[in-house]
Amino acid sequence: MQQQQQHADYDLLAVFPDEPKADTATAKLHKEGFAEDEVYQLAAGTVGSGQFREHGPNRARNEIFLQTQRVGPHPLLVVILAIVSSLVLGSLTFAASFAFPTLPEPLTILLGVIIGLVIGTIIGLFRRGRVRGAIGQNTTRTSERPSQGARTMVAMRFHDPDNISRKSRARAILINSEGKIDRSVGRRE
Repeated sequence: MQQQQQHADYDLLAVFPDEPKADTATAKLHKEGFAEDEVYQLAAGTVGSGQFREHGPNRARNEIFLQTQRVGPHPLLVVILAIVSSLVLGSLTFAASFAFPTLPEPLTILLGVIIGLVIGTIIGLFRRGRVRGAIGQNTTRTSERPSQGARTMVAMRFHDPDNISRKSRARAILINSEGKIDRSVGRRE
């Protein structure tokens, strides 16, 4: 379907990431009733200066979702670790008082409980919390350029450029097919 194309003004131009998506958009436009002489599939870089507007939600918001921070220690966990370690060391010093009868019993047990509280508190405070954020987005982006001569641009020249509903329908088809509308293209009369 190689058509004789003039590099005159087009009413609408969309750039696609690859040729199959551009082919799909062209097929959808033809299916919706746009004529062969209204839809042109061009090689990349032949028309337009690449002034794009991002459609959809604000693209700068993704920086907020990619932020990460480590959560601090949970106070309940610190208390539980302190109590458990004090019980363990207290019971070990109590058992040690039977093995070594020369140790003073109440003072040794009290010293074991205090050391257990300190060790449990230190472990609870320096325990690394979970990481908040980084909710699964792929932060590495590959910027693949289409091969030279790939027909990744779809240009439109309407029979009636004043028909706004027809122009809007074509724009919606191009955007929904993952095309980026080049704002530098448009007939100026």
